[in-house]
Amino acid sequence: MLKPREVLLLSVREVAESDLLLSFLSPRAGRFLAVAKGGRRSLRRFVNKLEAGHLLRVYLRRGRAGLAPILEAADLLWAPERVRADPRAFALAGYFLELAERSSPPAEGREVFPLLLESLRFLEDHGPSGLLAAFFELRLLGLLGWAPELSRCLGCGAPLLEGGAFFPEKGGVLCRKCAPEGGRPLSARSLALLQGLRRLTLAGLSRVKARPEDLFAVSQALRTFLQGVLDQDIKALKVLEALESSGGVHEARDGGKAVCP
Repeated sequence: MLKPREVLLLSVREVAESDLLLSFLSPRAGRFLAVAKGGRRSLRRFVNKLEAGHLLRVYLRRGRAGLAPILEAADLLWAPERVRADPRAFALAGYFLELAERSSPPAEGREVFPLLLESLRFLEDHGPSGLLAAFFELRLLGLLGWAPELSRCLGCGAPLLEGGAFFPEKGGVLCRKCAPEGGRPLSARSLALLQGLRRLTLAGLSRVKARPEDLFAVSQALRTFLQGVLDQDIKALKVLEALESSGGVHEARDGGKAVCP
């Protein structure tokens, strides 16, 4: 009897003549690969199911020694329908999925599953925003053990009341007195936004407003840090930033003064 697993589908790649290589994230097994034999042309078994971002119940059988398991069947549990219809939301979802995949080695990443699923659900319900992106990035860094130091200067230990500069290679912020050249400037308001995001839950995110310049500073700091931690480029980030530069994601839901508890 095939044992079902609840998974999020991270990515789909075509292999061989008609097969699909699937990257899954499971709350129990972490990230793993599976093969859908004939998945590219099997309408009965997999129609509208094998798309990145879908929450599935999958039924697997063991593959040959040393090879990925075989996907026999899948039930669709949830799909981000509105996300697919919005280019900005679709780009942000792709960014989350790629970050989750690249940050989760095989058989690891169990703790990333709830963050990814909750963020995708929030994106489906509330639409894309730079705040959601920053929330996800900051939470993911924490799960990876790389939460940046945001409350005190890494140099002198003083409270960061007047802002400072973020140094990804140091893992935090230096005050204006200690900071050499080369860091990413963070105003007191930008730093307060970061500190507030760290305390917030997703449920409180929709009540937060942020000035575009503060959100931009926060995003640049977090993304530089994440790419350094992962030591690789995130392909989906290029698409996302192209939309942001044209007023896509940051301007979609954010605006007004920064209000963080």
